[in-house]
Amino acid sequence: MSADDVRPRPERETPALHGAPRLPSWAVPRPRLVAALDRRAPLTVVRAPAGGGKTVLLAEWARASGDPALRGVWVSVTAPSPGRLAFWGQVAALVSDAGLGPPDGPLADGDGSLAEVVDLRAFLTRAFAGLGSATLVVDDADRLDDDVVEDLVHVVTAVPTVRLVVACRSVTAFESARVRLVLDSEVLDGAALALTPQETARVLGVPEPDAAAVHRATDGSPLAVRAVLLEREAGGDVDPRQALEQLVAAAVDALDAPVRAFAAATVTADVLPPDLARTLSGAQDADALLDHVARLGLGTWTHVRGERALAYTSVVRQALRARLRREDPARFRALRRAVAVWADAHGRPVEAVEAAVDADDLDLVTAVLRHHWRGFLSEHAGTVRRTVAPLGLVRLRRHPVILFLLALGHNADRRSRAVAVALFGLATATARAQRHRASAPDRVAMRLIETVALRVTGRAGAAAHAGDDLLALLEDLAPADRSEVEDLLNPAYLHTGLAYLYDGRPDDAAAAGERALAEARHDLGRLGALSLLAGLHALSGSLEAAEGYAADVRGRRWPEGSVDGYTGALHQVAEAVLALEALDPARAQAHLDRLAPHRETIEHWPLLAHVQAHVDLLTSGAETAIERLASTRRAHARRQSTHRATAALLDATHALLVTAAGRPLAAAAALPDARPGPALTIARARAELVAGRPAQAVASLAGSAVPGLPPRTQAEQALLEAAALAADGRQTQAVPALARALALLRVHRLRLPLVLLPAGHRARLRALAVARGLPDADLLAADVPAVLPDVAAAPELTPREAVVLRALTRSGSTSEIAAELVVSPHTVKSQLRTLYRKLGATSRASALASARAHGLLEADETVPGA
Repeated sequence: MSADDVRPRPERETPALHGAPRLPSWAVPRPRLVAALDRRAPLTVVRAPAGGGKTVLLAEWARASGDPALRGVWVSVTAPSPGRLAFWGQVAALVSDAGLGPPDGPLADGDGSLAEVVDLRAFLTRAFAGLGSATLVVDDADRLDDDVVEDLVHVVTAVPTVRLVVACRSVTAFESARVRLVLDSEVLDGAALALTPQETARVLGVPEPDAAAVHRATDGSPLAVRAVLLEREAGGDVDPRQALEQLVAAAVDALDAPVRAFAAATVTADVLPPDLARTLSGAQDADALLDHVARLGLGTWTHVRGERALAYTSVVRQALRARLRREDPARFRALRRAVAVWADAHGRPVEAVEAAVDADDLDLVTAVLRHHWRGFLSEHAGTVRRTVAPLGLVRLRRHPVILFLLALGHNADRRSRAVAVALFGLATATARAQRHRASAPDRVAMRLIETVALRVTGRAGAAAHAGDDLLALLEDLAPADRSEVEDLLNPAYLHTGLAYLYDGRPDDAAAAGERALAEARHDLGRLGALSLLAGLHALSGSLEAAEGYAADVRGRRWPEGSVDGYTGALHQVAEAVLALEALDPARAQAHLDRLAPHRETIEHWPLLAHVQAHVDLLTSGAETAIERLASTRRAHARRQSTHRATAALLDATHALLVTAAGRPLAAAAALPDARPGPALTIARARAELVAGRPAQAVASLAGSAVPGLPPRTQAEQALLEAAALAADGRQTQAVPALARALALLRVHRLRLPLVLLPAGHRARLRALAVARGLPDADLLAADVPAVLPDVAAAPELTPREAVVLRALTRSGSTSEIAAELVVSPHTVKSQLRTLYRKLGATSRASALASARAHGLLEADETVPGA
């Protein structure tokens, strides 16, 4: 909180609003809310339950507003439905008393001004137009009837210099869609009016840390905080929750028996439409009782799917639930179970899970999670963790769906990653044990659990296998079973597609992504599918397809934060790759930065690191890119989310960067031999080409151009093959590879493969293409950055390393070299390690070959025993 949030403005000697009440002595300045009221929206609604701080805030605004032009009147509606003439007569009297209008104006006679009026709204328009800038504050606006509301809206709409501020306990017609269409409006609700921790401390007159417990217990309710203060003043230090429970219970116990019983039953729901209130209380006059509860200030009116519903204030809800749970636990569980069933059926999954846990019904929890699978996968996993974790693993071990979503919640927290891995394992084992005796819909859910759990713990092959089984299950479902798992269809195809992506099966991933898109019933399901498809095609080099899916994401409105979160992560990867292909690394970085809050926990971190390395290479150079990639890999070293394919991708990316730094032999030597694959093959061939060993580069690429490889891989392979053959003097053999490369670059609009080819080799290939009349030779003349050296400089050896190298030509024995150089074998081993690293070698033979290639040894020097 900044200093401006707590620094009160100087108060006026008299309020700017005639008729405004005085401020109570205990009120604390709330400049952040005063500033919100100063924004001068034509209509501002201040809505909160009784004791929510509405009147006190508006009274403060009347005295501390930063708007020097603020002037107007304050109208308190003291009787329900006062009628048009009575209300406007009161307003006219206030305007006259305040001297706002001209002495001979329409309102000069106060409430007598309306005695002979025929067209009231026309009269009001003329009257307020003559006032100039004026603000009308209406307190307790809930009591106004519809005609008065329409009059007020008409006046503010017709007279631009008039502003209306209304204070009410519940949602009123001032917040209707019709009013919002004709008037710009702002709403300050109970959450906005809640006291901050710092404001709570100021009310209590204690340091902020000492006020934390009260703030948590009261949720910042001004009335509740004031009540705790009074209790403390009367009896010393008290427990805030206990004090509030006692105060609320005493207030409710003073009510009539029917109202008291109604509140005790219905407070078990977070929101109460009349039908749910009747179910919980058994009262047929639930509508009237809800109105009565709202008038008492125990709750406020809101809307659930367009239907009016009451929400008890948090203080009342917490206090009465605590008492019911303590005094009649069986009834509490039964009522909460009824709430869970209702919330599940009415699209309120979080409330349903919380209520089902309170009801101690884990089968119902599982049913809710399955019914709303998509939402819990993408939005609410943290809710599951918070709600079910206190139950303990002993109770949860037979419920794989709950275990799985609990694991997802832990997986989003880098501090509890180890717990997540253990929970994923337990969920997978439980699902497997139960799968064979489960119904077809349950088998789908359990196989989906396995697919996701295996993937996020780094076992892409097993995850893809589980995904194969999952899709087969879906294809074999009977129509009735398929309708039961309808909410699982999109996540089933989506997460199987992700498993295929990380298992190196891009075509299968694309097919699954298309099915996920077809089965999407919600925005987040659609975004997840589009994101997968955009990222997959961008990384594969199918830029036209990637651009199409990315444009679809750009052209829609999505839930807040979803495009920059897990669901949209691969879309941001796609956007970054598309920007790199446009040679715009700054734009690529901007897209990567949008995912910065999630990099520590997101499973897609290897793909982000791969793209980030290319951005760094183009902007900051190879050494910066090497350090950032190494730092990222170290940070994720303990995570079990690096798949074989992504590990190979990162190894290849590291080799590219080391090659760009002028150390191609070290790059080649660091590449693992045990994991052959296109990415590693390309990285090795590129390093050998830059090291001046084109024949070895050609040999490395031999046989690697297998059918079905992505366009990007094919283009890089073909370019490197053509460049290596041409550099080795085999121009004729280079032509077919070059023609293939140019076709791929043109069709798929790829430019990065050109960036990753040394400039000298590009020039040689362009000359060859022109000489042989190849189409698209102009692509090789494109102005692209040069990030790789044409030929790496020879490694610099110290005098001692040069001596060890020459000794190595005479013997491969560490002991013999040590005896010759009169040092210990340990010293020789250390010096050889350094020498091999500089030469990019892993053996004596490769070290000597590298040394000759760089001119560090004479070509005819003999190598005994070699």
